[in-house]
Amino acid sequence: MIICKYPPIQGGVSAEAYWTANAFAELGHSVFVLTNAEEVESSYRTELDENDKVLLTGFRRKDCIRLRSTTVDKRHVYVPQNNPSISKLVSIGLEVIEEFKPDFIYSFYVEPYGVAAMILSQMTGIPYTVRHAGSDIGRLMLTDQLKTLYRHVFTQARAVLSTERHYRMFQNLGVAKERFVRPVSLRLPGDVFHSEGRKSKLSVITIGMYGKVGKAKGTLQALQALNILRAEGVFVKFRAHWGGRDLPEYIKSISDLDLSPDFVVVRSFIPHWRIPVFIRECDIVLFLENNFKIAFHTPGIPFEVWSCGTHLVTTAEIATKLHIRDFVSDYNCTIIPNTITGKSVADAVRQAISKIDDGKNEGSDFDASLQSIISRQGICNALEQIKTIL
Repeated sequence: MIICKYPPIQGGVSAEAYWTANAFAELGHSVFVLTNAEEVESSYRTELDENDKVLLTGFRRKDCIRLRSTTVDKRHVYVPQNNPSISKLVSIGLEVIEEFKPDFIYSFYVEPYGVAAMILSQMTGIPYTVRHAGSDIGRLMLTDQLKTLYRHVFTQARAVLSTERHYRMFQNLGVAKERFVRPVSLRLPGDVFHSEGRKSKLSVITIGMYGKVGKAKGTLQALQALNILRAEGVFVKFRAHWGGRDLPEYIKSISDLDLSPDFVVVRSFIPHWRIPVFIRECDIVLFLENNFKIAFHTPGIPFEVWSCGTHLVTTAEIATKLHIRDFVSDYNCTIIPNTITGKSVADAVRQAISKIDDGKNEGSDFDASLQSIISRQGICNALEQIKTIL
């Protein structure tokens, strides 16, 4: 049983959980996903059509995943008002365990999924594992009201999925070294994220951007750059799939900058399996994350863009990250070296366009390098480690 974020929740953790569930099922395991995804607020909800909804229970193999989500119930009223997320996950989890009889519980993200997994494990004796995200240990666990509980979630787990850089911290919490398992990323399946069918240069330069909006995402600077390029007579198209609680603020900025709909088109989040099509329709993708509060945050967007053969314009903060820097080259990336401003982004876009005109973004051995990261064998090895620990 997997307890996790899941589509239609937007974001990297949800995508990772989706592809992991599919990988477990395709390896021959029986998989039941328990989530609260149907309760996600509209600001962070991915737009799913009927064809997308079918894929929730299996991308390649139909109905290979059993899925159940908590739902909003107006009868859950008490003072002070709050959503009883953990209680619902535990209650439904008990029903799933009684019927499904899982061998172990795989939780991804501590709040609320790892906490629910720990409670279910204590109530039923079924062992659980926990995989954390950056915000779990870089923000939430640092708060006085959560740190004690989170320590128990990690120390009581049979296995903690984390990278080596965090092992010392977990050992200081009381997690035995033999319980560490290195997580395997499966969010870039090669039959989905690839450059096949992509034109080497589109008739009109198309710039894309996707993900949550915000100050740390460089959203306003991207729009200011488009305004600068337009004033200089550089004709491009801009397409974005954006969302987040601050989206109305940036939609207003589009209006304030008088960026016309034939120049700028903004749509809602799309499911992870449709992102490659969007990337291949772009000449350039912007990823402008800067001054992000969690230093060890490990975004996957650069790899998504590169695996589809598209040029990336990004910040020095992203390009120098440990898991990214070895893949950066002049042909696949233009780096904004200093402070993110409308002008610095516009300058970087001009450089990227020049590289595309010169054909510098054509041909690479990136796909072969990437496959070593996302090898299916990796998930098999991780599962064997978990089995041994259990």
